[in-house]
Amino acid sequence: MTAPVISALPETTIRDLAALMTTHRISGIPIVTAEHELVGIVTEGDLLYKEVMPRPQVPHAVVRRLPIRAVIEAHEHARKAEGTRAFEIMSSPVLTVTETAAVHEIARVMVQHRINRVVVVRAGRVVGIVSRADILKAFRRPDAELAEVIRSSLMHDLWLDLAGVTVEVKDGVVYLDGAVERKSEKDLAERWAAMADGVVDVRNRLTYALDDAQIRPEVPRR
Repeated sequence: MTAPVISALPETTIRDLAALMTTHRISGIPIVTAEHELVGIVTEGDLLYKEVMPRPQVPHAVVRRLPIRAVIEAHEHARKAEGTRAFEIMSSPVLTVTETAAVHEIARVMVQHRINRVVVVRAGRVVGIVSRADILKAFRRPDAELAEVIRSSLMHDLWLDLAGVTVEVKDGVVYLDGAVERKSEKDLAERWAAMADGVVDVRNRLTYALDDAQIRPEVPRR
């Protein structure tokens, strides 16, 4: 996460927004009120609409034949192309996450919504911003550090007995070896390991003594 965040007020001009982006080498600026509440975001893409003006008008006959989504997007593009201040070209509402969001959760938001950055908020106020470059940094985590994080998580979050379990990491790939008591413990260990920031893949080679997935609770007879 990048913090503190370069932000701007809704009345900020496009020229000033462009200056902030080039000076600080950033591609997105959260737009906040005087009370620091997030109201929108302006990206490089929003500013590029100014470069495609003047835009040819689409005849009404053609508009009627366009899918409704295409019509909405055309109006949105026109709005941004004609705007001169942040509040006129910003995207709103903004997709946000909290400080406790895991890297894989943030990555999922980016992929699902096809965005390059996510704003981090605390009680509605901007405290940071996570870009795709920040996500990629997680994969540079040293293998030894990643293995220790996973061991600690398995012991303290799952209360898993690691006496007969080894956790090794090579090039971001986690190898789980050894034996656990139940199949459910094997499955949980794999899911927990996969959630650690920087994990590329999990090879679960754990064995188990009891397949508790096959156990059915007894139904009392009436």
